[in-house]
Amino acid sequence: MLRALLEDEADQADDLGNDDEDELPALAKSRIEHVKVAQQFIDEVSAATLDNGKLKGDIIERLRNPEEGPVDISDPNIRLALDLFIGCENSSQQTYTAARQAFLRRLPGTELLSYHLVKKLVAEISGVVSVRDDMCINSCHAFTGPFALLDACSICGEPRYDAVQYGLTGKNVSRQQACTILLGPQVQALRRSPQGSEAMRYRGEKIEEILESLDPAKNLNPDSFVYDDLFCGSDILDLAEDVQLTSDDTTVSFSFDGAQLYQSKKSDTWIGIWIINDYSPTVRYKKKHVLPALIIPGPNKPKNLDSFLFRSFHHVSAIQRENNGKGLRVWDGLKDETVNSRVIVILNTADAVALTELDGRVGHHGAQGCRLGCDMKGRHKPSSGHYYAAHLRPNGYTGSGCDHPDIDIRNLSKPSPEIYEAQLKKIILSADQADYEKKRKETGISKPSIVSGLVKRYTLSIPLCFSVDLMHLLCINIGELLLPLWRGQIKCDSNDDKGSWDWAKLVGETWVEHGQLVANATKYFPSSFHRPPRNLMEKISSGYKATEYYLYIFGLGPGFFRAILPKKYWKNFCKLVRGARILIQHSITATQVREAHSFLIRFVEEYENLYYQRRPERLHLCRPWLHTLLHTAPEIMRVGPGTYGSQYTMERTVGDLGRDIRQPSNLFANLCQIALRRSTL
Repeated sequence: MLRALLEDEADQADDLGNDDEDELPALAKSRIEHVKVAQQFIDEVSAATLDNGKLKGDIIERLRNPEEGPVDISDPNIRLALDLFIGCENSSQQTYTAARQAFLRRLPGTELLSYHLVKKLVAEISGVVSVRDDMCINSCHAFTGPFALLDACSICGEPRYDAVQYGLTGKNVSRQQACTILLGPQVQALRRSPQGSEAMRYRGEKIEEILESLDPAKNLNPDSFVYDDLFCGSDILDLAEDVQLTSDDTTVSFSFDGAQLYQSKKSDTWIGIWIINDYSPTVRYKKKHVLPALIIPGPNKPKNLDSFLFRSFHHVSAIQRENNGKGLRVWDGLKDETVNSRVIVILNTADAVALTELDGRVGHHGAQGCRLGCDMKGRHKPSSGHYYAAHLRPNGYTGSGCDHPDIDIRNLSKPSPEIYEAQLKKIILSADQADYEKKRKETGISKPSIVSGLVKRYTLSIPLCFSVDLMHLLCINIGELLLPLWRGQIKCDSNDDKGSWDWAKLVGETWVEHGQLVANATKYFPSSFHRPPRNLMEKISSGYKATEYYLYIFGLGPGFFRAILPKKYWKNFCKLVRGARILIQHSITATQVREAHSFLIRFVEEYENLYYQRRPERLHLCRPWLHTLLHTAPEIMRVGPGTYGSQYTMERTVGDLGRDIRQPSNLFANLCQIALRRSTL
C-alpha cells in the first residue's frame, strides 16, 4: 500500500433499508450447546457496527471520514526514511538503525527518522491497524462474542490473565492474544493512490467484457466461451447483477488454513488472508496484493475457531452495513473524490480440514461428506463409523444406512441455498443430543456457519460461497492414494488378499529404478519450472511438495507408468490425467469443461470397478477426493476455473510469513508484527 503511494508519487515527480429479504429469518436458539454458541457469534456479527467492534474513536473517525487527497511525501528526508524502511522489510530493526547511522555519518545533520518514528509514520500514512483479542493460553478459544466477559477458558479452565503480572502491576495482562488486521483500513489504503485505484478497475472491465460476449444478439457459439477468471462463473455474474456492482465496490475472498511453522517444535498457527478480486489475475495473487487478515497463535489447534474468526467477520459485516448499506467511504485517487465502496464477499476457501470450521459441515468422513453439500451418501464397513466415498453399492452387504442403491454420478445434485437453509433449520431445532446426532448424520451439517452473519445481499450465499480446492485435491490427495495403491502399501483388510492386487507393481527393484528415473528427468525440466520432482524413493516421506506431486503424477506419470502398470490401470489413469490437465488451466473453453467432466466421470466409474470391485473390505480404497473430482468441472461454470480459488495463495502466504520470522523464542508475537508490517507496505 505504501509502495503504491511511493511509486505513484515517483511517476508524477444501494440502500439496504430494512428489507427482511436481505436477512435469514430468525430461528429459535438451539438446545445443543455448541450450536447455540455458534448462533450467538452469528447474531453479534449480524448486529455489527463500527461502534461495537472494539475500535478506538480515531480509527472509527478515519473509517467514516477518510483523509482526502494524495499523501504528501515530497520532503526528501521523509522519502529517504520511507525508502530505507521498505528496503529493510525483510530485515531486523537493527539493520534499519545501522543503515541510518551510516547515512548520518556520511551526511551529518540530515534529519533521518528513527526506526520507531518511521514505523509510526508508515502506520499513519496507510491507516492500517490491528485488533488484539485475548485468547486461551492453550488456544481453545478467543475471548470474543459470548466469551468476551469470561475470566477463564470455558473449555480447559485456564485463567485469561497473568496472575504474576497482576500481582506486580495490579492490572489484568492477557496471557496470549490473537491478532486481526482489519479489512476496512486496507481497502481505503488500496484506492488512495491513482495507481492503486486504476489497478482495481479490472473487475468492472472484465464483467463488461463477459456480458458482451454472452449477448444473444451477437449469436456467438456457446462452446467457444472462455472461462478465464472467477467472474466468468454464473453464480458470481448473478451476484454482480443482483447488487449492481460498480467500479467503486470491492470484491474479496477469504482464505484460511492452519500450519506447523517448525517441524521439530510445537508451533500450530492458523492464518487467514483476504484476496482482492478486483485486481487482474496476473497480479491478484502476488505477495504484495494479498492482505493478511488474522493470526491465531498456537501452540495447539483451536477448539472454537468461530471465536477467532469473529473479529474479521464482525468488522466486514460492520463496513457492509455502513451508510445504510452504501458501504465504506473511501478516497479514490483516480476519481479524486470520496466514494462509497461496498465490500462483496465472494468465496470462502480452506482445505478439507479447515473448511469444516468455516462452513459448519461434518467433514469428508461423515455420512454426508461432500464438501459442496450434494446429497451423495457415503458407505462404511461393518462396526465402523468412518464413511467412504463409494458410489457403487457393495455386493452382499446389508449394513444399516449403507445399503442404498448405486449413486448416479452423471446426475449429482447441485448446491442450493434453499436446501441448505432447510437442513440447517433441522439441526437448530433438534430436540436433544440424540435427535441432533441423527439429523447431523442425515444432513451433513454440524452447526451454522459464521459467514451467515454477513449481509446476505453482499455475500455469495451459503453453500455457494464454498467450492473445491484444486491444490490439495490434485497435487496431494491423489498421489497419497494412488502411490500406496501401486506400491501395495495401503492397508489390506483381513478379508482381502494382497496377492490379488494385480495393480501393485511399484515394488522392490521396480520402485528403486522408478525413483531414479524420476530424478534423472530433472535436467529435462525448463528452468521456469519451480520444483522438478525429486527421487521418490529418497524423498517421498520427507516433505515432497505439492508442485512435485503434480509434475510427477500428471507430467511424468503417463509416460513412466505405461511401462509399469497393467494396461487397464494405465488407461484408467490417463483419463484422470486428461481431466486434471484441463482443470489446472487458467483459461478453459466450454468445450474443454465438458471434456474434462466426461473424462473424470469415466475415471471414477472405472476406478471403482477396477480397484474397489464392490467389495466391502475394499471400501477404504474409495477416498473422498474421488467424489470431489466429479464436482470440479461443473464448479468451473459456477465460479470460474479452480486455480483462481485454490489454496495455493494461502499456502504460499504461510511459507512467506514463516520465513520472515526473526525471533523463534517469541515466534507468535513476531509473526503478528510481520503480518501487520506487510499490510502497511
